[in-house]
Amino acid sequence: MKKIIVPLILIVLSATLTYFITDWSVSSVAEKAGAYRADLLETQIEFLRNNSVLRPITDLQGRPDLQKYLTEVNVLADWFFKNPAKQLWDKHPEANDPESIIKGYRLAAEEEGSAKRKAKGNLPIREECYELTRSIYDELKSGTYKALASDFQGSVRFDLHHVKLEGNKLKWVFVTWGGIGDLVYDGWVMRLFNAVDPEAVARYQKELESYKKKGKPPPPDLADPATLSDGESRSASKSPSLPIFDGSDYVPDFLPGVQINYFVSPSCMPDAERVEMKFRLKARAMSGQDQEMEFTFMLKADPSWKGSWDGVRSVEAAASY
Repeated sequence: MKKIIVPLILIVLSATLTYFITDWSVSSVAEKAGAYRADLLETQIEFLRNNSVLRPITDLQGRPDLQKYLTEVNVLADWFFKNPAKQLWDKHPEANDPESIIKGYRLAAEEEGSAKRKAKGNLPIREECYELTRSIYDELKSGTYKALASDFQGSVRFDLHHVKLEGNKLKWVFVTWGGIGDLVYDGWVMRLFNAVDPEAVARYQKELESYKKKGKPPPPDLADPATLSDGESRSASKSPSLPIFDGSDYVPDFLPGVQINYFVSPSCMPDAERVEMKFRLKARAMSGQDQEMEFTFMLKADPSWKGSWDGVRSVEAAASY
């Protein structure tokens, strides 16, 4: 009988000990994860308390001062990574991995189960979101963040980060900072301008001067040749090409409250000298009132942006999860 009882007692003790160790381990992991999430949130809040200084940066004439703004962005990012983010990773070194979130998505796409197909189908989109986020994250962390143009309205700063020709279409990558309430994107309008004809300008100025001498207002159809576009295109879809996301959705210590995305447009026509790009947004406040914004950038048409152009509208189909 003793030969039977002793092994049974050992089995029970072993099972009990295993239970308590497992329970303690699970509780410990849960507590550690909870502490990390709380500290990460505090880190993000600390940045949000300070990033409002980025909004109203202008020159002495009240115009957007791009270089001064970019300097401020890089200084603020340097402070964030060397202070709040550093404190976070000093406390949670095991979580300090810029790829941790995308690794989780990759793992979910490989795991067996009913959710595998959906996770695998979404993975290419998530990979693109991550790659775009990571490229800008690396700029911010190294103090080399750049933008082609930037402007602000109300609580929102809109950066046109870069433009790239891909498959005879232009990819307009942008970064938006801030916003009271959710940001809703409302598409774009592109206008292309060729070289202005000097004779047309001279005729316009002569007619304008004639009306001034007569003390009469110029007719509505008398337009400055410099304002007449030679081609126009607009988005058929209001949404950007990727689902709306914050950089911190893909890299844990990405500066919070910052969205990254892109629109796709036709290329610039071969003889275009200037391109005007207008982006429309809305910031939805909790009161339900929308703050409507338009960010308009007049840019020199870079040779690398030019391709065959027939004015066909480009459709941006935002992917959904």
